[in-house]
Amino acid sequence: MTSSTPIKCDLLLKGGHVIDPVNGIDGPMDVAVSGIKIAAVNPDIPPNSASRVADVSGCYVTPGLIDLHAHSWGSVAAMFPDEMCLPYGVTTMLDAGGSGWRNFDDFRNARIVPAVTRVFALLNIVGAGMAGDDAEQNVSDMDAGATAEKILERRDIVVGIKTAHFRGPGWENVDRALEAAERSGTWVMVDQNAVETRTTDQLLEKLRPGDVATHCFAWNKPIIGDDGQVKSHFREARDRGVQFDVGSGNNSFSFAMAKPSIEQGFLPNTISTDTRRKSLLSTFATMPETMTKLLAIGMSLTDVVERSTIAPARQLGHPELGSLSVGADADIAVLELSTGSFGLTDGGRTGFRVMQADRRLVPQMTVREGVVAWDLNGRSHEHWTNTPPPDNRLP
Repeated sequence: MTSSTPIKCDLLLKGGHVIDPVNGIDGPMDVAVSGIKIAAVNPDIPPNSASRVADVSGCYVTPGLIDLHAHSWGSVAAMFPDEMCLPYGVTTMLDAGGSGWRNFDDFRNARIVPAVTRVFALLNIVGAGMAGDDAEQNVSDMDAGATAEKILERRDIVVGIKTAHFRGPGWENVDRALEAAERSGTWVMVDQNAVETRTTDQLLEKLRPGDVATHCFAWNKPIIGDDGQVKSHFREARDRGVQFDVGSGNNSFSFAMAKPSIEQGFLPNTISTDTRRKSLLSTFATMPETMTKLLAIGMSLTDVVERSTIAPARQLGHPELGSLSVGADADIAVLELSTGSFGLTDGGRTGFRVMQADRRLVPQMTVREGVVAWDLNGRSHEHWTNTPPPDNRLP
């Protein structure tokens, strides 16, 4: 569609800089929304073509952000999807193993169904999910068959398996998660610290192409060796197709790991937050802040957006998400790249170390299926002087 083609739309985001890696767009563009769909992305769409116009001048307009690792079930720190997503430009999230096959239906009814945010899930290999440390060590509750059966029953929401926090000497959790993935035709996300009997190189050898190692820049899962170089088994795993996810969280992102990795060309496949109450308060582990940290250590804005939109969409098995293509769901993030002096904080295991930066991504607006779900500065609203008079017929 050209800029001269008449457009009638419900919402027009005007004056922004669009970054849409799927369509190769990186420049000034307007975005028109009709109903729940993207109607047009053109250089100059007339304001009178829209019922509602939002001036997003000075901002970047991207597909709605997709958080591949967040938590809205399974612990007291889990958050309702909308409160941890929509104010930060996130329109789609993946709950990373909060529920298992025993309680997924409870999670779906309590959190997924009422949410405006689009929510997918990984089933924990532990049937009870993340129900506390004792539960997560319960090998007898790691049922590959029941997990696969529940995934196949709810394939519309459940996209894979999560295994995390296991401290035992063996591989029961990983092996059963991989078995469930084979049975259900899905993939596994692993959060696993090394012990003498289960080393990281052995773990990565077990993972298949498409499986995800999360917390890839965690201080306690060191990707950087004593020689200052990315360890060879990480590169070998990537060459085989293993995916590496950020999952920044409260304890799982270290500048000391991330900066040399980026400088050596080892970029994460996907950017995610591991958001829960504690991480939101301690490291401000939102998508825009995590993206900002990666900008500060050398990634380009285009690479950061790509790994926050279409890359996680493809990992979810939903490549129809993560773009501003005409006809796609109108999920949109509007981000301002503010300049100044900012302190960015990494994880608690490093002692919450700070890196100074001169840029920070600030979420300004979130559109979910054509509806403005968050608008920090009221860009989509009329001026207050247009307030209609109240009904003064009653004293």
